[in-house]
Amino acid sequence: MNILIRQVVIADPTSVLNGKTVDVLIIDGVYKYIASKVEKESIPSTIQIIEGKGLHLSPGWMDMRSNFREPGEEQKETIKSGQAAAAQGGYTAVLLMPSTISQIQTRSDIEFVMRKGQGNAVTVYQTGALTKNRLGVDLNEIYDMQLGGAIAFCDDKRSIPDSGVMLRALQYAGNVKTRIIAFADDKGVSRDNIANESAVTTLLGFKGSPTLAEEIDVHRLVSLAEYTKQPLHISGVSSKVAVDVIRSAKAKKVAITAEVYVYHLLLSDNSLNGFDSNYKVKPPLRSEEDRLALIEAILDGTIDVVVSDHSPQDIESKAVEFDFAEFGMIGLESAFGVLIAALDGKVSADLLIKLLSINPRLILGLSKIIIEENQAANFTLFNLNKEWTFENDHIKSLSKNSPFIGTKFKGKVEAVFNNGELIMCD
Repeated sequence: MNILIRQVVIADPTSVLNGKTVDVLIIDGVYKYIASKVEKESIPSTIQIIEGKGLHLSPGWMDMRSNFREPGEEQKETIKSGQAAAAQGGYTAVLLMPSTISQIQTRSDIEFVMRKGQGNAVTVYQTGALTKNRLGVDLNEIYDMQLGGAIAFCDDKRSIPDSGVMLRALQYAGNVKTRIIAFADDKGVSRDNIANESAVTTLLGFKGSPTLAEEIDVHRLVSLAEYTKQPLHISGVSSKVAVDVIRSAKAKKVAITAEVYVYHLLLSDNSLNGFDSNYKVKPPLRSEEDRLALIEAILDGTIDVVVSDHSPQDIESKAVEFDFAEFGMIGLESAFGVLIAALDGKVSADLLIKLLSINPRLILGLSKIIIEENQAANFTLFNLNKEWTFENDHIKSLSKNSPFIGTKFKGKVEAVFNNGELIMCD
């Protein structure tokens, strides 16, 4: 495919082109010319032209936490529909969680997903379940799954309570050069409670899950990473104290990285007043103090990555009483709008690209995307100032469980390009 993007601003803090306004000519999926102006004689007769005024072009974004429900719950999401949702949200790559109905925990499971994801503008990467059936007891065949294509290992939103198991997992991961992703939750404290423990939720009649459950486990995980001297990525950080622990660990040079789910940056437990089950997420929406602490952690670099936590649920799983509803909301298509709304002008384009593109690939040991002549094109095209309203028509997922439908946002994805394919976003 041949494309000319006229007068677009490059957003890539690792590039000498960063901040420059250029013409970008792509021939057969490769950056042919990147210059202040591409001369007419260099432009093929058959070409798609995109006017770049008001647009930024960055290395393609990567979502480090998505759930595509195939195999097992294809009525909620297939790999193909999930890829369409990711492209709509500006992502050219996604990392899938292993928590499908049958669990992704063997080499053949990994290879199935990798085959299904081929031939698409959105590259699919897969995590393998760290322990058998994600029960936190016996380690799975990590190296065998790695040979099948798994690039990281986790038990999704299940903590591994046995510190010996986690210690051995970290040591083994170090031997085979892979990454462990951990979810911090002391189940003895959180139990199966479904909302944050606060004055707000107590008045609403919810049994509360205190931030203490997360904070205790973050302390433990930091200690294990420090002891093993192995890198560990903590997912779903949602509380002020957990942020403080991670900040202190980084100051001591412990190999900890961390991610936050984008909705935790914009929403607090005040959103639960209407008992809308689309706000039932895990970890639960926390206090306003916690939300502001997460934003501060984004700005000072304590949090490395922002993820969508895309969790499709069908209507049968959500149109029930709050207590019985499944956890999660879809997030790929709305993530950028939510992120810009939450940060409210406090963040530069450089930091956005670190959070959405550079840091995820760095943490996972993937190759850096280079915006340079003669390199394969892989980019996200976005407008930081465009105002729009998130509607059903923007949702490519098979599920519609989003509390943001009808919400006005500022900041819109216009297109993605990867694997030789251009997708223009609605």
